[in-house]
Amino acid sequence: MKNNGEVLKKMKNIYYSKDKEYLDWMGFRITDINYPSYHHIVKAEELKKENLGIEASISNGAYLGKKSHELLHRIEQYDKDTYILWNKLFLIINHFNEYPNDSLWAMVFELQEKSLMIDKANKKTM
Repeated sequence: MKNNGEVLKKMKNIYYSKDKEYLDWMGFRITDINYPSYHHIVKAEELKKENLGIEASISNGAYLGKKSHELLHRIEQYDKDTYILWNKLFLIINHFNEYPNDSLWAMVFELQEKSLMIDKANKKTM
C-alpha cells in the first residue's frame, strides 16, 4: 500500500523542478508551516465503497499545503460547488503531469480568491 508521504515525494519530483515556484495547487507557498499534504480527489471513503482500494495515487491526488488542505475542507462545508471546481481543477493539473502552466495558475488564483472570500464570510457567521 502506498502511503501519502511516498506519493507526495513522487508528485514533488514530477511537478516541481528546481526552477519552479514552490506553490501548492491552491496557489499558496509551501513552507515549513504550510508543509505538503496529500488530498484525495475522490475521497478514500468513496473509493472504499466502490471497492477501488484507498491507496494513495498520483492520479487521485492533489499536492496541497496543510493550511490549504484545511481551507479546502472548510470550503467543502460552505460551498460544495466551489469544492467540486477545485477537485476538477486538480484532475486537470494531474492530466498534464507537469508544473501548471500560466492558464492553469490563473484558474487556481481566481478560485483561491473566491475560496478566501467564502471562508471569510462564513467565519463572520460563526
